[in-house]
Amino acid sequence: MKKLAKIKSARLSLQDAGIFTFWINVDYEDGFSQNVGGYALDTYDADKKCRVGTAYGCEMIRRLLEEFGINDFSEMAGKYIWVIGKGDEHGFNFRPTGIQRLKCDGIKTKGVMFYDIMEDFRID
Repeated sequence: MKKLAKIKSARLSLQDAGIFTFWINVDYEDGFSQNVGGYALDTYDADKKCRVGTAYGCEMIRRLLEEFGINDFSEMAGKYIWVIGKGDEHGFNFRPTGIQRLKCDGIKTKGVMFYDIMEDFRID
């Protein structure tokens, strides 16, 4: 299922206990808003006793930048996208599983499916 949305803001950040993540805040055409993302892009290294970057996290960021043809995460703001997800499309049970640019932007796109990237790197 897909829902049309406009990106309000996009950011990379360190959340709870220094976990590196991304958030894409969207406004849907039906009036609802939602944060898309929140996936840990790093992991805890027991030997170093700290969080460290991962190839998976780097690839997630790279694919998102590539999807939009941008150089900076904040450049996503104002763009219209499809949010691909599961659950009730009219309410709080809609769970985003990926995003895709609109074809009217003149760019061929496959979209970014979050779980596909996790699977590529064998992330649970």
